[in-house]
Amino acid sequence: MPQKSISGKDLDEAVTSDDILGKDVIDVDGKFIGVTEKVFIHPNSLDFIGIEVDKGFLRKGFSIGKDYIERIAKNAVFLNVKVAFEMRGMDVFSSLGEKIGKVSDVELVGNKNEIKTIHVKTEGKDFIVPRNFVDKIEHGVFLNIKKSELEIYNESKRKIEEE
Repeated sequence: MPQKSISGKDLDEAVTSDDILGKDVIDVDGKFIGVTEKVFIHPNSLDFIGIEVDKGFLRKGFSIGKDYIERIAKNAVFLNVKVAFEMRGMDVFSSLGEKIGKVSDVELVGNKNEIKTIHVKTEGKDFIVPRNFVDKIEHGVFLNIKKSELEIYNESKRKIEEE
């Protein structure tokens, strides 16, 4: 017999906090992101807002809004996006295939999973790369400009900031 709530609604298809908390969070490419630590519910509308992901010991967690969640399965929460913060540590290459450095930080647009800039650490100097210079993100970050053009952009940006 189906379980009913006080309102008479069928609860058999409902998801409980036990179905979400402590479950693996998997991105659109099947990569393990972390474990669900919290569930966010709006205090007035009582709508599900999203989850908080624990990335493990000494790693900063983050929140994921419900629009980025594909589905909640028995053993995991599946996302419909790649998490931008997962770019940290990826190699960055120019349009000519020159290795520029590694992603050291990612700056997002507001609270969205949308890249504003990436910070690239090299042995000589660090670069800031705006989103419009990024061609694609796969196992590395591939830019649509040459390394020399990125150097010119960053130098002119530094001069403007100094003025």
